[in-house]
Amino acid sequence: MNKQAKWLLLIALLLMATVSAGGVGAWVDADTDPTVAVPTAVDDESAMPPLVGGAPREPQLTPARPPLAAAPAGVNFQDSPNAPTITVWYGASQQFGLKGDPQKWVNILGRVSSAVPLSSLTYTVNGGSPQALETGPDNMRLALAGDFNIELDYTDLLPGANQVVITALDTALVSSQAVVTVNYAAAPAWTPQTYTVNWGAASNVSDVAQVIDGEWTIDNGTARPTIMEFDRLLGIGDLSWRDYTVTVPITILAMDPAGFPGPSNGPGIGVMVRWQGHYWVDGDTQPRTGWRRLGALGWYRWQRDGSQFTEGFEVLGNGGRLIGTTDKTLNFGVTYMFKLAVQANPDPSIPATYRFKVWPASSAEPALWDVERRGFNGEPSGGGLLLLAHHVDARFGAVRVDLLNTRPRPILTVITDGPGGGSVRLNPGPQPRFGEDVIVTAAPDLGSAFVGWSGALTGAANPGQVTLFESATITATFSADGNGIALPIIVSSNP
Repeated sequence: MNKQAKWLLLIALLLMATVSAGGVGAWVDADTDPTVAVPTAVDDESAMPPLVGGAPREPQLTPARPPLAAAPAGVNFQDSPNAPTITVWYGASQQFGLKGDPQKWVNILGRVSSAVPLSSLTYTVNGGSPQALETGPDNMRLALAGDFNIELDYTDLLPGANQVVITALDTALVSSQAVVTVNYAAAPAWTPQTYTVNWGAASNVSDVAQVIDGEWTIDNGTARPTIMEFDRLLGIGDLSWRDYTVTVPITILAMDPAGFPGPSNGPGIGVMVRWQGHYWVDGDTQPRTGWRRLGALGWYRWQRDGSQFTEGFEVLGNGGRLIGTTDKTLNFGVTYMFKLAVQANPDPSIPATYRFKVWPASSAEPALWDVERRGFNGEPSGGGLLLLAHHVDARFGAVRVDLLNTRPRPILTVITDGPGGGSVRLNPGPQPRFGEDVIVTAAPDLGSAFVGWSGALTGAANPGQVTLFESATITATFSADGNGIALPIIVSSNP
């Protein structure tokens, strides 16, 4: 073999090794690749999985946190000098929906303080029954003492003004009420376009993004969390978004040394795509803590094992499983461009492809991606994007989204089956929105009886409920008295 042939063989072997390792520019299917690691504690859908891989590194000296350029606005409610004080962080009148619905929930955030211990904290929506509110700290979404997070299903909100009344009652039976007007207006249909979030042009972070967790402020034309704690989150976009690329400059200012123990499992910062909202997990209280139903999270992580520190990038997919990783390291005070893209496969049974890269903002964008892999089966087919600061102080610059396409509203198909006959009523009607809780009621014919549901809904509860983030099919089975077999009837939620 001549020298040229040897060099060509060596290059080919190196390329094969790079692809098999999922390195820079590599592309494999994470759902079937046996080299893809599954982080430990994957069954705990609330906790952050530990960092996989990463580069050993001496701990960087975290600089002193720069002061905030502007204090976030808030409204205080106190009915008497001795009553509890309810602070609503983003004002007594808040607007949602005009810039899309990035998740199922609308969040009303704030803090309650009281000189006397609280007896209860509750809220009502449009005069409904009181709902209990938990207060922090809870080592997760509720960071500090008195923090609360009201989760309102956007599909339950009335068009226009909705009234939320928060009531704090202390053990001396002294109370205060905060009245918040939640204005909801559905955004016009999204079409493929370039969408930009410019923090410097807004007076409040909530004017251009949906705050999901934490207190955020606009600082020198950037979005910045006011404290370092578990998952400070901003939502952008709409549940209808399917294929898109998000690019955002991020400057890491400080990292929280208290963020290493579980359930935090190490600070991190980055971008998430195809997000649909938190959900209940076993033993959950309010607010919900499940977060692993997603497309992909591309972020930078810190890990500590005793005195050993590691840092690096990872891309997590649906279920918190690892799509890919790279041991590239970052420095405090330097602005980097984070770019994460999601593209669906033409075959809907095959997961989407995720591409992730990071580079210094002062440099030209590199041609190759740091991670390029398919995701995992069962992942959402669409959803909004999140900016995520997990025990990290950072500035997020102007966000650019290149939206390639959206997905249609989900379809619920109902099949009636069995020796008996009957029909199924759907509420709401023909076109549920993403995340809508559809009530299905089985109505047996005379001489028949409803037996149960199968498919996307199981059990025999009647009426039943199915939440539609994706199109789904359910079957209603009816028994009969032997007078014949009813032919299957298909009822679609689409008109």
